[in-house]
Amino acid sequence: MTAPDFPYPHGVGDDGAGDPDGHRDVPGDDGYDRPEEGPAATGPDQGPPDRPVDPAESSDGGEADEPEEPLDSGDVIRRLADLLGGATIGLGDVRVRGQNATGHGAVAIGTVNVTTAGTDGTGRIWYERLSETDVRELAQGYAPTSSDQQLDRHLKRRHLVCLSGPSSSGRFTSAVLATVRRHGHDRACVLGAEQPDDLLGPSERLPGGRGYVLRLADTAANAVDGFTLVALAARAEATGMTLILVGDFSRRRQDLAGHVVEHRVPPAVEVFRARLRQQLTGRCVGWCPDGCDGICVERYLDDGCVTHPLLSAYLAGEPRPGEVVPVVELIARSVPHGPALTERLEQLLPRQLRERATQILDIGRHDGPDGVDGWAADQARAFRLACAVLAGQPVAEIRQAAERLAGADLTGIPSTGPRLRGPDLDTLLGSTLRQAVVVVSDERAAGGQRIEFGTGSEQLRSTLLEVAWTDWWLPGQLLGWLADLVRSDVPGVRQAAAGAIGWSAGRDVRAALETVGDLARERRAGVRQAAAIVLVAMAMQPGLRQRVRTELDQWAAGPAAHLRDTVARAYGLGLARLWPDAALTQLRLVAQARMQRRNNSVVRGLVEVYRDGHAATLVPELVDWTASEDPEVRLHAARTLRVLADRWAEPPREHWPELLDLVRRRIVGPGDVAALWAAALGMPQTAYRSWRTLGFWLNRADGDPEVAAHCLALLRHVIAGRPPLCHRLDHQIRHVWRPIMPRNDLLDAVHALIDEDLS
Repeated sequence: MTAPDFPYPHGVGDDGAGDPDGHRDVPGDDGYDRPEEGPAATGPDQGPPDRPVDPAESSDGGEADEPEEPLDSGDVIRRLADLLGGATIGLGDVRVRGQNATGHGAVAIGTVNVTTAGTDGTGRIWYERLSETDVRELAQGYAPTSSDQQLDRHLKRRHLVCLSGPSSSGRFTSAVLATVRRHGHDRACVLGAEQPDDLLGPSERLPGGRGYVLRLADTAANAVDGFTLVALAARAEATGMTLILVGDFSRRRQDLAGHVVEHRVPPAVEVFRARLRQQLTGRCVGWCPDGCDGICVERYLDDGCVTHPLLSAYLAGEPRPGEVVPVVELIARSVPHGPALTERLEQLLPRQLRERATQILDIGRHDGPDGVDGWAADQARAFRLACAVLAGQPVAEIRQAAERLAGADLTGIPSTGPRLRGPDLDTLLGSTLRQAVVVVSDERAAGGQRIEFGTGSEQLRSTLLEVAWTDWWLPGQLLGWLADLVRSDVPGVRQAAAGAIGWSAGRDVRAALETVGDLARERRAGVRQAAAIVLVAMAMQPGLRQRVRTELDQWAAGPAAHLRDTVARAYGLGLARLWPDAALTQLRLVAQARMQRRNNSVVRGLVEVYRDGHAATLVPELVDWTASEDPEVRLHAARTLRVLADRWAEPPREHWPELLDLVRRRIVGPGDVAALWAAALGMPQTAYRSWRTLGFWLNRADGDPEVAAHCLALLRHVIAGRPPLCHRLDHQIRHVWRPIMPRNDLLDAVHALIDEDLS
């Protein structure tokens, strides 16, 4: 919760401090600086900048004057999850998605603590501790396999094991749970390293007594040699830790004899049962009349699902666990029965889904050789693919995007082509795609219509992209088209296209990184915002996280201002939830750039770290920022305090400032919060709003003894040993707060603090 502006009737002259930012009473002000990019705005909804702007002081990166749509990280992640098939970064955690997380052989992680990195600054090594809650949830949805016991026996004799198996087979989850059985639910960690021998550096000492799982790409698995394994095993034994290397070691069995355990894939039906049972725990799915005892869940599993002809045939084909889990997730959302389950399965089973996508795009075969009512086949195909990429956007924008992809002016054939209204639009979509989408009337949208994918049909979007990628267009052509859309003037189009580029990284990560690198260098802030969304989408695919981390490390430490700004934006749009410690390190590097004086990218990233439950780490770090020799770093620390101070605790403690409530709960120290307040109140660029917020705190605290007592205790820390702040506080009480809060008794107590400190 954030507080409204404190109502000051005074201007700068009345305030008496000569604040350079002047009077501001901006409706709906969220505490962030406006404008974020370009010159100061002059409209009624935007106040002047925090300080006078020197025309000669241009940012080091150069800016294009462009309005930028503010985005919430949660909204960004939810939209990307629809396209990426359910993968997500939860609020504070990466939610567990089953025996294998959505993606290729991956498991989603809990609260991530990046606590080590290569000393050469490349960030080649880090580990992420899994939360106990998510580990237990993961275990509940896991289908045991016979190789689990073999793995346990090896770990009793050795501290290092290579677990071999194909991707999406559950091998990674098996390794994680093996470390849990060995070390406990709160000591399982995911390890990141480009090569196993990176762990042999003299400074790469990982905390002992824990279990670490390192996933290796095929090339890295094939490159592992016996000496590296022996050295790693010796180090693991010396520290009492367990290290499991996960990858496809099928070609190295003889070379690595004694170290390799072959992962055996559990039967698909058991994976389905275990995961759906875990998903439905605590839910009544059988309309039990006299209270639910959970038997209805087993009945639904046995009689409703695994015996269903479509599902039975699918599971008999032994799909990998990573392929079964998305099917379970979609069934668990609505728990369909009978005909509804049949309809649902026809929509979501991979083979049926692929067939539907192929039918939608194969215009010549399914819609006749002459196209669709005057549209050429490639033009109609481009339109249908654009519907998948730009789901939720106006029909007019989808049509323009299709024109770019088809390389033809679709508006140039109005006499024979459809007008994209009513039945004409239905014909162009085709019966299969029309069943999956909803055409929404929206007067605010260009053309009055938007196209959205209906509930349960979200997975068709990524399947259409997959079919287009493999069957109809060259990857470079699609990436070029998507990059062109990212450079659009329409924010929704930019953001949707960015998600599709992030999806493409799962098929060609190098090409996707080259594309996002070009976008991140753009002068336009909206394009860099979209580039940040690409990075978030890539990081939502666990197998790509190491590549994303490496790229962020290089950009943050490099000289390119726009690349560094994109790093900050990516953390602000969700990556801070995944890598909070790395976010603090890299945001400090970004904060040093002069370009950031006029941007909120760094502050938004820091606030995202705070929102994710890392206040205890963030606040002391910001105190360290206030002591930096770099004025930009100090400025961002003060700006962040100003934004955090505007947040209010959730009910039932909504009358508490959130920071003050954290002090009360001893999550953050009063001295640290006081140091940040002192910096924000004393810095000319942030003083005006900070004094306003402090006044609002005192206004709300008056009449609540507990809040008032904590406010006074904090203020005692703020002014202790700082005579200039004492004098300014005295002025605020006499000339600003007292006239507008004449009956506020708390001000007398604050004044007594001043007399006490100055005496």
